[in-house]
Amino acid sequence: MNQRTVTVRGESVEQLSAALYDELRRTDEEQNGSTMQLGGSLYGGSSQDDDAAIQRYEGDGFDVIVVERYYLRTNSDLQTTIIVEREAAERASVTIVAGGGATGLGPLSWGLGSESADTEAVVSVLTDVCDRLGLLIE
Repeated sequence: MNQRTVTVRGESVEQLSAALYDELRRTDEEQNGSTMQLGGSLYGGSSQDDDAAIQRYEGDGFDVIVVERYYLRTNSDLQTTIIVEREAAERASVTIVAGGGATGLGPLSWGLGSESADTEAVVSVLTDVCDRLGLLIE
């Protein structure tokens, strides 16, 4: 499992969750068919539609975005959970947790860096979204 937390500040922090969700969906559509695939597996189709691979849940003062990706190199599904907690009118905490992208049992489990790579990919998307919205990442 890999985790990273950042603080985001700025006037448009209220728009962050929706913009991040939209950008993750757009990025997913661009990557569909590459080595990082959503839904399905080597052994057949997924029980989920491709549309269900990225979901957003809105709460009072927080949002949760869940992304599921299939990694061919480890033959496993990786789930990344992004929690956006609005702490003040112009400040939010964003926690990214990626896990489940390893193959094997116990100490023999290997992920080939898929969890940390996915965390960093989400941070990169978050940075781009913040730049567009005029937000500062700390």
